Amino acid sequence: MDSEAIRSCANSSLRPFLTPFSKPHYVPDRPFDLTHIAIEVVPDFREQTIRGRATLTLKAQRDGLKSLRLDIADLKVKIVSLKEKGLLIFHQEDGKMTVELPSEVAVGETVELAVEYEGKPRKGLYFRKPDEFYPDRPVQLWTQGEDEDSHYWFPCIDTPAQKTTSEVIATVPSSFTAISNGRLVEVKEDAEKGTKTFHYSQDKPHSVYLITLVAGEYVELKEEVDGVPLYYYVYKGREEDAKRSFSETPSMVKFFAEKTGTPYPWDKYAQVVVNEYIFGGMENTSSTTLTDTTLHDDRAHLDFSSVPLVSHELSHMWFGDLLTCRHWKHGWLNEGFATYFEALYTEHSKGRDEFLYEMLGKQDIYLGELDRYARPIVTNVFETPTEMFDRHLYEKASVVLNMLRSLVGDVAFTRGIQTYVRDNAFGSVETSDLRKAFEKASGINLDPFFEQWLERPGHPDLQATYESKSDGMASLRVIQKQQEDAFTFRLKVKVQYEGAAELKYYEVNSKDQTLVLPLKSRPKYVSLDPDFEVLKTLEFVRPREFMVQQLKSDTVPGRIQAAKGLSKDGSLEAVEALKKALLEDPFWGVQAEAAKALGEVGNESAMRALIEGLGVQHPKARRAVVTALGQFKREEASEALMALFDKGDQSYFVEAECLRSLGKTKSAKALEFIQKGMERPSWQEVIRVAAMDGLGALEDRRALPIVMEKTKLGNHLKVREAATAAVGKLGKDNKDAFDLLTELLNDYWFRVRMAAANALVELKDTSALNFLTKAADKELDGRAKRVFREAAIKLREQKPEEQELKRLGEELDKLKEENRLLKERVDRLETAAKKKR
Repeated sequence: MDSEAIRSCANSSLRPFLTPFSKPHYVPDRPFDLTHIAIEVVPDFREQTIRGRATLTLKAQRDGLKSLRLDIADLKVKIVSLKEKGLLIFHQEDGKMTVELPSEVAVGETVELAVEYEGKPRKGLYFRKPDEFYPDRPVQLWTQGEDEDSHYWFPCIDTPAQKTTSEVIATVPSSFTAISNGRLVEVKEDAEKGTKTFHYSQDKPHSVYLITLVAGEYVELKEEVDGVPLYYYVYKGREEDAKRSFSETPSMVKFFAEKTGTPYPWDKYAQVVVNEYIFGGMENTSSTTLTDTTLHDDRAHLDFSSVPLVSHELSHMWFGDLLTCRHWKHGWLNEGFATYFEALYTEHSKGRDEFLYEMLGKQDIYLGELDRYARPIVTNVFETPTEMFDRHLYEKASVVLNMLRSLVGDVAFTRGIQTYVRDNAFGSVETSDLRKAFEKASGINLDPFFEQWLERPGHPDLQATYESKSDGMASLRVIQKQQEDAFTFRLKVKVQYEGAAELKYYEVNSKDQTLVLPLKSRPKYVSLDPDFEVLKTLEFVRPREFMVQQLKSDTVPGRIQAAKGLSKDGSLEAVEALKKALLEDPFWGVQAEAAKALGEVGNESAMRALIEGLGVQHPKARRAVVTALGQFKREEASEALMALFDKGDQSYFVEAECLRSLGKTKSAKALEFIQKGMERPSWQEVIRVAAMDGLGALEDRRALPIVMEKTKLGNHLKVREAATAAVGKLGKDNKDAFDLLTELLNDYWFRVRMAAANALVELKDTSALNFLTKAADKELDGRAKRVFREAAIKLREQKPEEQELKRLGEELDKLKEENRLLKERVDRLETAAKKKR
């Protein structure tokens, strides 16, 4: 991004992504190419240290080179030697090692360098073992190279632009299995030492951040698809959970190979679960590492699935591994693609409705990040690359890819994908490579599309108003409410008549535009963007009868659009329509959105409709009903939630949501009930996590000691995170709460550290600034560092009048509630009068 673009982002009404620590980053110079690396490593699981030897083959890219630089951090180099030329002089500084060569190296000349080292890595390679707090934690070692952390456990040229072949030779206890990239060449056992040495070879080039090593006690499960061996490594006793979690892997391999036009490109595909993983999964070439929390039981499987995670990481074998972004500026080519192909697999396996609802959900996730900031998807301005791995890179980018598909059409989209993959296989890519492939496939100049949706922050914020005319025409006024310049896009308009629909595209290119709709007769309804082809927010004003009809028969996005419109209407007719959708719509996602809309209506009729809806069949729709009931600060709602929890539900998640929503109702009975309910066992402690959320929402300060206790080591990590957040909601003006949160900024688990930073913002105590600044300065995880920076900024921005605004907001909520009750009464009187007539 150039300086002009930086200024325009900073001056935007959108919350800026840039912090005082952001700066432009570029692909580093590479005087030497790393063509092969062999890593021999001996871990000490007791001391959590490693000894290693890395042999690097490097090819000069320029003449007259007298030295070379490698990335290496937190490791002590003992010896550096050059093949056939003996020991070399070297020195280490600031994560780099400079090696003096015995003579100048000419362009094209190859050197083979051996580096012997030892150390206790703080990043890149992680040990896990039992302790007094977590005695059941397994003994393990696992690595995590993305973004640029591989040089914390072996010397290399640590940039995604660099591709190399590799070998990993690991010596581990004889009861352990070691898993790495590529083909297993051999396993040697040393009975006397009680060790095994595993030798893996990856003879196809890949970026060094994709080099992996996992070691621990595992059961190996194996199957095969189209000649590709599939391995699943899990803990003993979790074999059935593994089959449940990974069962669709073969069909995914087939689907992605067909979609990309390229067979699975690696020697095998392994999926390995590990403990306390710092991501959901990581797509190391041929061997994906996954959090062991994805393994789940039969009951959790009712409404939890590993399929999104498994398909996401598997699709990376093409997008991210076979084709790798040249720089993190273009990281969306890895993550946006994997997120979209995850949804494409949903479309393939579950159908169009599930796909559309998933894409709407991805848009909502992106919109949720705008409370933090907005940024262009493609930008090189950041503090650390890790902070780029956000909802813009994943979800927003996937929605943009879906827009591209809509623009060029399905046939050209598939042709473009296959051209892109074929032309760039085993290479590094930039956004322009994708644009060229799609221009070649479609014949469309895509410069405007890529500039607008990838290099510019934000999205269209639309307000549309329908008005019928007397001459058989109608007008559709479309206003772009965002402060920034207008977006240009195609808007599909669907006019539904009795028995038939008419579809037409309109070009929207100004801040205030009126579209003319010729009508054949009075429509049943009008739908905007019924197939979700445009990233946007939308407020659509049209007759209530249109929304009622649309809710009955439009596409999934259209029916959801109608539900949102009716939630603002709030009349008895609107509630009846939403209730009917909740109870009868054939798709669970629309049922869930109808429940949400009823929660937003907020009157007694809506509450009663939701209570009736507690019996809907799909657990995710049922959970949405329970969530919506949390909107009602009425005893009838809280009693219904408590009754459902006492009765029990097939779904862990529905039961959990009862406690979360109960806290939101502010019921006088909630505190005691949640305390009792939190003892109910559940998969991954989802019920106890929800209890922490419920206690935080309850805002009863008597709950503070309870949540503070649950932040302690020994509790489940997710419970500790939720309890930490709850301390921020309950601990205002409490010194013990403040001291606890500042202490948790140094917790070993990064998500607890981030929760503590956000909780300190909730306390609104500016004395936390010094603690946050110190924590950010020493933080190694880029995500946590970013959260600390943002928390400090938010604390500095706070104004004294915020409390007054909060008080006024509470009074406004009361007035809204009174207005709802009054409107409901008027609706009843009108209905009664109509019946009399």
